[in-house]
Amino acid sequence: MAEHFMLKELREGPEAVKKTLQFCEKLVEGIHDRIASLGVDKGFIIGSGTSFHASVATQYLVNKFTKYHFTAVPASEFEDWTPLVTNDYIIFGYSQSGESSDIIKAVKVAKTKGIFVIGITNTEDSTLTKVSDFSLVTQAGEEKAVVATKTYDAQLTAGSLLAYSLSKHERAQKLKELLLKDIASKLEDVLKREKEIKELAEKYKDVEHIYILGRGVNYANALEAGLKFKEAAMIHSEGFAVREFLHGPIQLVDEKTPVIVLLPTKTALEGSLKALEKLKGYNAPVIGIVGDEVKADEYVRETIVIPTVEDELSVLPVVKAIQILAYYLSVLRGLNPDKPTKLTKVVKYEKSK
Repeated sequence: MAEHFMLKELREGPEAVKKTLQFCEKLVEGIHDRIASLGVDKGFIIGSGTSFHASVATQYLVNKFTKYHFTAVPASEFEDWTPLVTNDYIIFGYSQSGESSDIIKAVKVAKTKGIFVIGITNTEDSTLTKVSDFSLVTQAGEEKAVVATKTYDAQLTAGSLLAYSLSKHERAQKLKELLLKDIASKLEDVLKREKEIKELAEKYKDVEHIYILGRGVNYANALEAGLKFKEAAMIHSEGFAVREFLHGPIQLVDEKTPVIVLLPTKTALEGSLKALEKLKGYNAPVIGIVGDEVKADEYVRETIVIPTVEDELSVLPVVKAIQILAYYLSVLRGLNPDKPTKLTKVVKYEKSK
């Protein structure tokens, strides 16, 4: 059987990250200077599907490390969220293709209100690059599978680089240095675990539901995992902030429904203990995506081990493990992850004008 594009492309993630860092490092400095010249201090980060999850991750990093305050909003909702006064707002707009109807419509609405737009896309000369005031083009290369993998890696990379470059915070500068230096190699380390992740997928391929819990920047990956398992494997799956899961959704937990908890660092483990204790009490099958320096065996039934990196940087190795698991759940269920039957690579319902 021919190799699926999804598998090929998720394996290309480390190279996509390397090339995006090389291409965008100087460009983000230009964005920093331009934003400073505008005198703005807040904005929106918009996108749809996986691109919205990149928006959530970027919001976390920008708000944590810079003087700016951003709100992540689905592109399809942006028009309803637009404030009355917009002269001190900017927008970061994410779109892998640069052609999605929702992102293009949202950006055009923003432009009519005088909002400065920075488009972040993987497609040069796309509509998004043409309607934006400034463009950041990620370097993932063509992605043929409908289920996004390496383009999300590149979006997270660009968003992280942008957030750290907008910051004067000492920790942000350390994170930027580590991002540039060796984050791609950490993704390669995750790929070496592919066989183990496939074996885990064998155990859980017949489940009807999966819940995914994350905190901090990995809340975005909990949402992304929920989307990936739906798209690729046709499993009902939902992502939650770890402790929010205790406010209602935990009622659905039983002995047959796996709960994946994202535990890449000791900080993540400490922030998840209350939920882990509750899940253990209900005998839920807990799968931990666990940093190799994190001791979580007491709380989880299964583990996917990833390299331990700084908490904010863990967003990339964590999602690589999620992508591999989603792929093998898909093929083991007899599905084609390249072409989910009801999905298209680009969601277009209006012609760009």
